[in-house]
Amino acid sequence: MQGAIREFILDKDQKEITVWFGFEGDIVVSLSSLVYSKGSHTGLQALEDSKGFYIEKPALDELYAKFHTLERMGRIVTEKYLLSTETYHYDFHYLTANERFEKLQKDRMWIYNRVPLHYIASYLGVSNETLSRIRAKKS
Repeated sequence: MQGAIREFILDKDQKEITVWFGFEGDIVVSLSSLVYSKGSHTGLQALEDSKGFYIEKPALDELYAKFHTLERMGRIVTEKYLLSTETYHYDFHYLTANERFEKLQKDRMWIYNRVPLHYIASYLGVSNETLSRIRAKKS
């Protein structure tokens, strides 16, 4: 994939909550949709011009059956995705908003040049105003 993608969910009030960002080299997938071949609880949105490719589940299963190396790669990618999700959940529940901001700044400082701040605030679980205050304190 090339470009920038965000994954989001809708809360009970139909407000979008960003839960993941994807960039060059990432595989963008709704895992539940892929596995169960039905609608997903998450949405995907391109944040900038993006390129990628699409494969139908039956074609992927056929490739997995023919090429076990590819099947192994799929497992590794899925494990990476699950670990990323686990880390996000841990950080969200055990780190303060300031700590989550600092971690994002340390790990992916460049994200601020590519993603609108209101999506970053949503991802960090804070309001736009709180993110502005945190950023001002760190400057």
